[in-house]
This record gives sequence, structure tokens and C-alpha cells, in this order.
Amino acid sequence: MVLLAALLVGFGLPQRACAAAFIYQFDDVFDGSTPAGSAPWLTTSFTDISSGVVQMKISASGLVGSESLSGLFLNLDTADNSGKLSFTYVGGSGGFSKPSISTGNNKFKADGGGKYDIDLAFSSKSAGSFNGNEYVIYNISSSAFTLNAMDFDALSKAAGGSAAFLAAAEISGISSGCGTSSGWIAPCSLTVVPVPEPSTFGLMAIGAIVLGLGRWLRSARKQAAPR
Repeated sequence: MVLLAALLVGFGLPQRACAAAFIYQFDDVFDGSTPAGSAPWLTTSFTDISSGVVQMKISASGLVGSESLSGLFLNLDTADNSGKLSFTYVGGSGGFSKPSISTGNNKFKADGGGKYDIDLAFSSKSAGSFNGNEYVIYNISSSAFTLNAMDFDALSKAAGGSAAFLAAAEISGISSGCGTSSGWIAPCSLTVVPVPEPSTFGLMAIGAIVLGLGRWLRSARKQAAPR
């Protein structure tokens, strides 16, 4: 019982319950046409999957018809050097062409929406475009600093009198009656998502085993007690 109590106490000690993770939901049009589908038209999530490695998932869940993602612009914490980032393709869905990725602190301008550190340029050809319900996943790391998901929670540098944004995306192929047009969208905020770490799952399993052992011991003693 001393061992049981010690395990229960250890299980109850405060632990780091989750890794950093958040989602950008692109639901605000700051220039051009509004996509026909339901907002958010695009989501981008960042999740710590191991020390120094962040997984990014881009999903065009709200695009419809001929609408496609032309470019995605992201920011990095000003203390970090975006030029030292490495992107490793993990997977995706659909027949789109993988985007070309360029980096550089405040190097890229998204319409009137400020200057950004990361530019993901998607194909403009219909055969390779990134359309509705498609997604792509990359692992991001750096050899120069320890990266974490919250490093991507940063505002663009204001440019041309426009307000700064957390991120920006250009959507092409928006139906406009006499043809198609494009629109620029941005997330108004980010949504934090709790992500249990493997160590937390292990503690939960140990706790379940310990509690089950305690119930079994109590039951065995009751059965063994003289009547």
C-alpha cells in the first residue's frame, strides 16, 4: 500500500499537460472578392511534434468550385531568422503541385497587407492548383535555433499604411459574374488547441493501472476476510 500511495501521489503531481498548437482560421476578406464558400475558407495549423520540430497543415476546407489557393504568407517571431527554416514535405491530398517556399525576414509583400517572412506560392495552373478540401502537411525545423509552434504567432510588418496581419492568403478563381477574380483573406485571431504530450498519456495509463490494482486488492481482502 505504501507503493500504491507513492504512485498515486506521483500521478497527481503537476505535469506539463500539452505541447503548443494553434490554428489560423482565414475568415476575413481585406481586399478583392469574397470566396463563395463558407468561412473559414482556409485553415493553417502549427503543432509541436518533437523538440524543435513544428508540423504545419494547410487545409482549403472552405473553397468551392474553381477557387484555389495561390499564395500563403506567414510570419515568424522577430527574434528568429526565417532564412534558417527547413521545410520537409510530409503528405497531402488531391492532385495539386507542391508549393515553392521562400523565406526571408520581411521580404514578401501580400497585396496591401504588410511584409511577411514566409511565402508559399501554389501553382496557378488548373491541373496543379490547390482547391477545396485539399490539404498539405510540412514539418518545419531550423539548424540555427529551437523552433516551436508559437514562433509563428507573429504579426506582419505594416507596409503602405495598411494594418498588420497574422497571416495572409490569396484566393484565385472566385466567380464574379463576368468571369473570375481574386481576393485576399486573413485570420482575425488564432485558436489554441490543447495537444497532450506522450508523457501525459503514459501517466494516464499508469494511473489507470494503479487505480485498478487498488480496487483489485480491496476486493481480494474482502473475499479473504473471515465471516
